[in-house]
Amino acid sequence: MKTKKWLLYALLTSFILILSDFILMFWSDTFSNLHTDRTLFYTSPNKNVIKVDYILKNKTKYDSFIFGSSRVASINPLKIKNGRYFNMTHAEEIPKEYLLVIKLFLKSGVKIKNLLIVLDEFSYQVSFEKHQRQGLTKSHYLATGENFFKYCRELYLRYPFRSDRDHIKHKIFGGPMFIYDVSKQYEYYKAIEKTFSRKLFQTEAHINSKVFNKPTFYNGNTLKETINDIKDIKMICNKNGINCNFMINPIHQKTYEYTNKELLKEFRKQLSYITPYYDFSYPNKISKDNSYWIETSHYTVDVGNMIIDTIYNHKQTDGFGRYIQKID
Repeated sequence: MKTKKWLLYALLTSFILILSDFILMFWSDTFSNLHTDRTLFYTSPNKNVIKVDYILKNKTKYDSFIFGSSRVASINPLKIKNGRYFNMTHAEEIPKEYLLVIKLFLKSGVKIKNLLIVLDEFSYQVSFEKHQRQGLTKSHYLATGENFFKYCRELYLRYPFRSDRDHIKHKIFGGPMFIYDVSKQYEYYKAIEKTFSRKLFQTEAHINSKVFNKPTFYNGNTLKETINDIKDIKMICNKNGINCNFMINPIHQKTYEYTNKELLKEFRKQLSYITPYYDFSYPNKISKDNSYWIETSHYTVDVGNMIIDTIYNHKQTDGFGRYIQKID
């Protein structure tokens, strides 16, 4: 009898602890995977989920989209004149995530006229499965077709990491917050256009900063899956009459030193079998000049403008960017 009572108490205690953890994590919602209407944040939110929700609520506001990692935040959608572009950039975004969102948009009645698909040297090295285990990069459940309750369980029924604990503390005791409002994207880019100054990046302090000694390094090989995802994107564009430009992002010289050159070469080659593309990843004057970079991963707004000039205005700066049709 005592054993049964002990087991009952143990089960009840375990249930209460698990439920308490779920409620606490759900309330915290560290990366705002569900509280997508908020514009004030303590922690950088899952921008993929927030932006998908925003577009699904505003299906006719935009007809063109830029897909890429956080690096393409420096590509100003207002400067591309052949459509109403929305920049879907989010942390470490990879082609599988582009594909799922494009499918969801079309299925949901979002009419797509143009796409700019931006690829990175890590596009074929980062695992989609790994992203799905992280609150910051987990895809929208409507895009993956994941059951909503399973989606919640994976997000909130887990051990609170340091980022979760910090977020909970901030929610309870207060702390510095920042504004991020996806509905104000055009206002954000207008403000950047007015305030951006190259002089800030041309100082000795910036050019010789220690941040440029540390490469952005990735390891892994998901080349086969990535190429298949890109093929699917190309096929969807052909089927739906979508004008689609592909490009490979610039790579800072320090990061390029640590990039797997053979894998990048193979990626370039296989990509050329699927579609022509613009390649900004070769070492060039821009990649070697720190004044065009924030650090060894993210380039500045003026580089984004050069990319737009090359692809859409047919103006090339110092040989920056190559148009690749086929690599034999």
